[in-house]
Amino acid sequence: MYLKHFHLREEPFATTPDPRFLYKSAVHQEALDRIMTSVASRRGINAIIGEPGLGKSMLIRTLLKGFNDRVQFAWVFNTTMNSRELLRYICRDFGFTPKGEDLGDLLIELYTFLIREYQQGRFSILIIDEAQNLKPEVLEEIRQLSNLETASQKLLQVILSGQPQLDRYLNDPALVQLKQRISLKATLHRLNEADTSAYIRHRLKVAGARKQEIFTEAALQVIFEVSDGIPRLINQVCDNALMAAAAQKVRQIDAALILDLVQEDKVMTAEAGPAGDPGQAEKSENAAPEGESWVPPAGSAAAAAEIIERAAEICSAPATGEAAAPADEQSEPLPARRRPRVEPAVELEFAAGFDGLDLGELSIF
Repeated sequence: MYLKHFHLREEPFATTPDPRFLYKSAVHQEALDRIMTSVASRRGINAIIGEPGLGKSMLIRTLLKGFNDRVQFAWVFNTTMNSRELLRYICRDFGFTPKGEDLGDLLIELYTFLIREYQQGRFSILIIDEAQNLKPEVLEEIRQLSNLETASQKLLQVILSGQPQLDRYLNDPALVQLKQRISLKATLHRLNEADTSAYIRHRLKVAGARKQEIFTEAALQVIFEVSDGIPRLINQVCDNALMAAAAQKVRQIDAALILDLVQEDKVMTAEAGPAGDPGQAEKSENAAPEGESWVPPAGSAAAAAEIIERAAEICSAPATGEAAAPADEQSEPLPARRRPRVEPAVELEFAAGFDGLDLGELSIF
């Protein structure tokens, strides 16, 4: 175990979505504030969209923690259920066993529970994980659940959490009524290089690191190359690097150690980003458009080899403050693997008429 070796209180890169470890860049903080505002003002349905490993569950856990004991939530992980099974699951996850069998009776029991929670000043939140896998009729049932309300406010707040397919799914004409009821949509993107370094330093600090130089700057660059800014992969690479460093009894992790882990297949490397993500889209042709560098297809051997090649170049580059090699001894630089990422880590989209209230406007905070 590396905790004693690096003087850490706990594992900084554990896979559990502990809200204490949420890296709150300015845009992450804004997204969290806006989602909390939407839920607190009882606006109904919100959506969080992102690739696997970008921190959707972490954002939701942090949101729930912000309400302390003012929230009751049901978290649906099984997206293969039909409408009746879904309602029964929701009731049980809210803490009571429904007596009814048909949809009408189940809705009455759920409505009675939601009214009681509302009268006691609590928020009832339904979280649907992997929502892109739900059948249209089940999504329609969720839309109708959002219609449970008093004369002025929604009784049930819904968070749809899903992969990018969910965004495309919602454009289906059959789901137009559901899409129109989404008050806020937060789309998560991969971290850029600066945020990747800040993310690693933040988690080390929360875990009790006495110094922030456990990873060299070059090591941080290689971690970004390997993970492509996906938090789940960053955690995996860093955790393996800490274990390897402790086994080798070294106090600082350099780029060469990270490269060794990659070459020995001890860590996963990122696949190419989804289509439409600037600089990451998979190319359908072998030749790149003029002025752009080719990005190997997702999961290909070429992609892994390109990551290793670039990581090796970082390892061989002179450290900061060292004299550079004479011009005739320097190798030609590799072309940029991707254009610099310009989109924020989180993008927010509001429904018409909702611009995101300030938290100070809400009396519960």
